[in-house]
Amino acid sequence: MWLGDCYYSTCATRPGHVLARSVLQMFRRIGVLRDFRMPLDALKLAHSPLAGLMRLWSRIHWSSGDGMMPSEQLLAVYRLAASWPVSGDVVELGAWVGLTTSYLATACQVRGDGTVYAVDTFEGTREGGTRYSSVSRLGGETRTAFDDQIRRAGVASHVTPLVGDTVETAQKYRGGPIRLLLIDADHSYEGVRGDFEAWLPLVAPGGLVMFHDYLIPDVARFVDEHVRRDPRVEFVPGQVLPNIAAVTKRAS
Repeated sequence: MWLGDCYYSTCATRPGHVLARSVLQMFRRIGVLRDFRMPLDALKLAHSPLAGLMRLWSRIHWSSGDGMMPSEQLLAVYRLAASWPVSGDVVELGAWVGLTTSYLATACQVRGDGTVYAVDTFEGTREGGTRYSSVSRLGGETRTAFDDQIRRAGVASHVTPLVGDTVETAQKYRGGPIRLLLIDADHSYEGVRGDFEAWLPLVAPGGLVMFHDYLIPDVARFVDEHVRRDPRVEFVPGQVLPNIAAVTKRAS
């Protein structure tokens, strides 16, 4: 853990960032560390987002468990949340215990722009109204673990939980225009379609809509059959990672 803390504090400084990136490039040129991606790939970020990420990792280690999203996917989501050139708030559909929420909120801190609205029943709800069996070890609900995670990450001032069904909550949303919408709740075809149709009108022109778990057949089928052909969006940046697809809302 001491080595990790040293890495975080060093890379949070501009000279340390430059030095660490140069050393990593040198090692990889000679064939060392090529297969060790995380957390070293974070060094590709611009300094301000990297410094924010290092502060987050000093509070919740980069390999923290209990999240539904692997670390390399978290980094990809964070990079886009921190750099996407549209102002506004962030909406996360499906928050689980707040790990992805913490990354999104850190991006808002770095930018000085926006709040993360985390929409979830906080009952471990999954497709078809069923529940994740793992919610039982959390006491049957995820809100307590979510609040603890957000507090440890130091991002509570940038997070607003919205308790309820994701589609129904869209009708009651009172945040600002959405610059980034992360769809990661009900992964059935109907569930993804319902979330997309309910929330897309609230996304700012030029805003980003991200679909997590693109490798799940129903998610991929909806994106490929419907979203790619939808004139309201453009398939940009497209397939960010094998498990993440993202589109941009058109201006008109």
